[in-house]
Amino acid sequence: MIMNGWVFIDKPNGITSFQAVNRIKKALGVKKIGHSGTLDPFATGVLAIAIGEATKSIELFNKSKTYEFYVSFGELKDTDDITGKTIKTSKNIPTKKDIGSCINNFLFNYEQVPPNYSAVKVDGVRAYKLARKKKEFSLKAKKVQILNMNFFETDKSNEFRFVADCSTGTYIRSIARDLGAMLDTYAYVKELRRTKIGQITEKDIILLDKFLELVHIGDHFEAIYSIRNVLDDIPAVLMDSELSRNFQNGLGFNYFDNTLSINELFFEDKNRLLGIGSVEQGRVKPKKVFNL
Repeated sequence: MIMNGWVFIDKPNGITSFQAVNRIKKALGVKKIGHSGTLDPFATGVLAIAIGEATKSIELFNKSKTYEFYVSFGELKDTDDITGKTIKTSKNIPTKKDIGSCINNFLFNYEQVPPNYSAVKVDGVRAYKLARKKKEFSLKAKKVQILNMNFFETDKSNEFRFVADCSTGTYIRSIARDLGAMLDTYAYVKELRRTKIGQITEKDIILLDKFLELVHIGDHFEAIYSIRNVLDDIPAVLMDSELSRNFQNGLGFNYFDNTLSINELFFEDKNRLLGIGSVEQGRVKPKKVFNL
């Protein structure tokens, strides 16, 4: 049976996002599979995986994300997380009031330098590969958006829990590192969990091993979400059979008032979802055609 859709996995600690995707790929026996938004190996939580024709919609699943994370103060790690080696220490541990005075520095347009141990490319080479070889290099700052960030005390004086809503591409490890620097100390991410992508929350996810178990007994279909349901915030247009054929053949055609321009629309006929297209001055231009 050809499978097309999305599955939302609760990625376990200790494996890469690629390894999680690869395990599902082998279990399902599919050729086309991909994910939206990498999680670090030590991180857990929502990993959005597209299967089959759904891989054509990955770029549309570019949603804001919510993270829960614990920051430990007083140590600098080479990876900016718990998996790294301690390279500097400080006895300066901030108070709740100290941290509160810095939060606004991160909200909305915040420029961050990705961690050296990240997948950002430097002259075609992944930064983490250069870091492992002790090569010297510098990464450029990039603008990200942190829409909201709250923090809470824990039972440890040097550790605080944070919850942040941020744009795609945000490095939580950079937030911890930068927060430490602002407070004249060091900090790293001790625990990290992604709790939400767009409208997908923890109630929508399934443990990786549980999903693989369902695949084994052939009872996994209810865990697969359709492309249309996942991207239900994108408007859809219903077309007749003749225009549907044009769309599926990748042909542009006039359909709307010539004043209308829309970047992304779903197009469907009475039987199925046909694909994604744009409208430019009333003319439909197919962008991604689904073979469903």
